[in-house]
Amino acid sequence: MTVTIRRRPWKQARKLVEDDEVLLIFNSLGTPGNTAIQKYLNTKKVPQSFVSTGAAKWNDPKNFPWTMGWQPELSDRSPHLSAYI
Repeated sequence: MTVTIRRRPWKQARKLVEDDEVLLIFNSLGTPGNTAIQKYLNTKKVPQSFVSTGAAKWNDPKNFPWTMGWQPELSDRSPHLSAYI
């Protein structure tokens, strides 16, 4: 099932977790929406896998063990991209 979480992400995440009983949230897009649901998903121990955002905050397994990003951080990509400009 593919669900777009844009408006009221915590409400959509709660519906997916509590009503639909999803196994995990996979490859959700965007920093604001993922930030809004990160604490809730970790509290419920629902994996937030392959978060699709370049923010550095997704690499924090000590505080958010159920969240895993996959994109390189934007700050890591900048030097490489600027070499081509």
